[in-house]
Amino acid sequence: MDNFVDRTYRVIRFILDNIIGNLAVLTMFLGTGLAIMEVFRRYVFGVVFDWGQDAVTYGIVASVFLYFAVTQARRSHLRVSFVIEALEARGLKTLVLAIRAFITALSLALFSALCYWGLPTVERSMLMERTTQSMVLEIWPFQTALVLTFGLMALVSAFQLYQDVRALFGSKVFEWAPVDEGIDI
Repeated sequence: MDNFVDRTYRVIRFILDNIIGNLAVLTMFLGTGLAIMEVFRRYVFGVVFDWGQDAVTYGIVASVFLYFAVTQARRSHLRVSFVIEALEARGLKTLVLAIRAFITALSLALFSALCYWGLPTVERSMLMERTTQSMVLEIWPFQTALVLTFGLMALVSAFQLYQDVRALFGSKVFEWAPVDEGIDI
């Protein structure tokens, strides 16, 4: 069972790190390039695309959304760890592992709920043909990026919950995957 779950998680991490992550970076670069081009067009030629500002804004936001799943998988998200560190310093490792599993379970529930509730929003935007402020670009692709990200984060949280629960019972799984790589604040 552990081998199957490990292989599955490796495939998901490969897709996240190499496809979703690179897609997010490419989208960010394209948005930045379009922004630079729009500044040049505005101040040199005195014209801009009607949809340029919306494309830049929503493209960059979508790229950030997509990269959330990559940071979740790497456990590189922001966290406040002084309570965990204090508990570890007191030697309460089992409590720390239980808290970590509980937080991961809450994350799984939250991301799953946001994905579930977001799907009707995307569907409604498609049916109503809602557009951005320029009235040129439809808004559903950007909402889809957000919902997709919540789905990916829920999927990653499920594997991380498996990792955390196994650690709570003394087994190590996904030794290649980080358990504690957050950015401390």
